Amino acid sequence: MAAEVRAWVVDASVAFAWFAAVPNSERAARLLDAEPGTLLLAPDLVLVELLNAAWKSLRLEAITTEQFQMLASRASEPFSTLFPASALLARASHWCRELDHPAYDCLYVALAERERATLITADQRLLRKLQEPRAGLPVVIDLANFSG
Repeated sequence: MAAEVRAWVVDASVAFAWFAAVPNSERAARLLDAEPGTLLLAPDLVLVELLNAAWKSLRLEAITTEQFQMLASRASEPFSTLFPASALLARASHWCRELDHPAYDCLYVALAERERATLITADQRLLRKLQEPRAGLPVVIDLANFSG
């Protein structure tokens, strides 16, 4: 019997916790230790969002220059697949209108919907928007409630 494949769409709020000590970093790390066959997916925009979060943290002296450089050089490594944002724009535009929410977050929603994956996020604003059941909306988990 083949092992079940589990797919997670990981947004930047979760991925940043792989590189910096932030609330729920230990929960985020459980995704990296997931059993074989677990897929960690994201739109390629996640790399830009990660670098921006690292830059902000560096400016606030919350991370070191070494941590910043490590994230910049290794940000893509934990992901199984990074999807071109361009392939997700049409469906993300639907979610922008439906949720009245920014496009960059809606790319993650669109990817989770397309791949029939679970979206995991620490973004409380996005989580609030995703609480109301809507047709096509993917399953979403708050990183704070993730048990691995």
